[in-house]
Amino acid sequence: MPKEPQIVSLSYKHRNHFFWMLVLVFVLALPALIFYTTGFRLSFENEETSIVTTGGMYITTDNLEVDVYLDDEQVERPRLFRSAYYIQNIEIGQHRVVVQKSGLHTWVKELPVDSYRVAEVSAFNMPAVPHIRPISKFLTASGLPIYLGVSSTTSLFSGVTTTVPVVTATSTLSKNYLTNQEFIFVTSLFSTTSTSTRSVFRQMIDRVERFRFATSSDDLSQESTTTVEQGVQRGSMALVERGEELYAVWQGPLESIPYYFCITESTNPTALRYGEHVALEIERLRHSTTTPIMADGNRLCRPEVKIDRKQMDIYFYDFFPNSSDLILLQLEDGLYVTEIDDRSWQNSQLLYPGKDFKVVVENGAIFIYDRNRYFEIITNIEAI
Repeated sequence: MPKEPQIVSLSYKHRNHFFWMLVLVFVLALPALIFYTTGFRLSFENEETSIVTTGGMYITTDNLEVDVYLDDEQVERPRLFRSAYYIQNIEIGQHRVVVQKSGLHTWVKELPVDSYRVAEVSAFNMPAVPHIRPISKFLTASGLPIYLGVSSTTSLFSGVTTTVPVVTATSTLSKNYLTNQEFIFVTSLFSTTSTSTRSVFRQMIDRVERFRFATSSDDLSQESTTTVEQGVQRGSMALVERGEELYAVWQGPLESIPYYFCITESTNPTALRYGEHVALEIERLRHSTTTPIMADGNRLCRPEVKIDRKQMDIYFYDFFPNSSDLILLQLEDGLYVTEIDDRSWQNSQLLYPGKDFKVVVENGAIFIYDRNRYFEIITNIEAI
């Protein structure tokens, strides 16, 4: 009969040799590991091999089904982070990030990547075609919105897509339909909220003028009228009106200031790295006594960022629901979602076009009243 295999442990001499062999491998590999983890790489692009330094980029997205490109090269889907991309081994210098998907607005940002640092950025993608949920006065038995006294050939919502089919009826009789309680609630929002379609800055000027007229003294200085500030606040972030401009102002501690308020100093000009508008603001704040720039290590942090209003009047503004980094702006040609992050530029995406409609934000929802109809704007389209 064949003998069963016998397992014999290594002798002390062999174990000792094996241990020292592993120690030698570790010692030889350690410099390469340190070289790699600290951001150094070997470059073979030129005829001579050279050592280059690298950085990284951390990109968050509000949509899981988007495609992310770094300098025209698509980034693989993240495995560890469902809604974030962490890209390593990026050569130092300017890099363009593109986040896109069919049916959504494209988001683009150009940022500098520095040695041994990770650049942070947050992308957003709104529907390219407005996506709405109609809120009618009456509902069918199956819960669909119905509009009475409307021909079947009438287009109630042109240029948009709706979350549910819309029913019309030529008759005006409502006894066969259900009263929509949400319609009553939404109409009350617009009746109790200021929905003037005049510029908010014109309204502010009128308030100041009324104040001036009510005072008995004519010695009110120009400074007193231009420093009147009104706005809204979410957490430590505030939206503040000054003159005819809108600013996002950070009112919290420096250690928790959002990354896009800060820039890293470099030998390259700030205008080339972050845009001329950022360089001008940095220079202005250096000499400001009311809103001075703040130093945090090798970072310079601004306490405020001016919002790009595209040289148009603002008729309405508020924070985007569930976000302190995005702003809703109703301008002369429509409702936009704009990011506060102005590095390179501020991405603005048209959420709903139009010139004569009213907006109310309530409990995380965006409601619009346009052409005698109420509806909610849907900002996230679920993947099929």
